[in-house]
Amino acid sequence: MARRKSRSSESASALAAAEGAASYRMEELMACSETVLGVKPEIVAGAMLGIESKLLQIGEAKRLVDQFLRKKVL
Repeated sequence: MARRKSRSSESASALAAAEGAASYRMEELMACSETVLGVKPEIVAGAMLGIESKLLQIGEAKRLVDQFLRKKVL
């Protein structure tokens, strides 16, 4: 488990360093979602549901997560 956490923090550092420049797979964003996006991986999965694009930039992912969190619940 400790290895997974260090791997996640390494990928989070890499994502944060290149925040606006590169695109990332949903799996990569979910792996470090708490560090980079400030939400749990389940929130990212819900926000990305129905998105056809497999690659997203950090800004796009943040926008989708914000939209998802602001949706009204029926």
